[in-house]
Amino acid sequence: MANQEDARRTSALGIILALGALGVLLMLLLLQSGPPSTVPADQRPMAKAVVDSMMTNGVLVNYDCMQSRAWVNRAVWDKSNQEQKRNMVISLATVCESEHAGYRISVIDYDSKSEVASFDGKLVDSR
Repeated sequence: MANQEDARRTSALGIILALGALGVLLMLLLLQSGPPSTVPADQRPMAKAVVDSMMTNGVLVNYDCMQSRAWVNRAVWDKSNQEQKRNMVISLATVCESEHAGYRISVIDYDSKSEVASFDGKLVDSR
């Protein structure tokens, strides 16, 4: 009878240790993979369309992905609400990422040369 209880304790302890080891392994895999730093390919055409529309509508004066900069017409930029500005900034960063220049952008007022928004790959900062 004592042999049977020892076997149950040993098997229960083995199961607990195995589950613990599996949990640690899963945590290590999740931490190692981290969040993706690239944009899904299916968002690139839509971002390009937004940037093209910004050029047509007079919001965007020019952009240079190699410098991670975009210049906007402040008078038109200020007519947009916060969500529209956020979408435009992320679209610019997405277009630059698709050109292998990085997933970040600094949006600058063309006239005053002051920064009006930026995106560092995680956070949009719009002034």
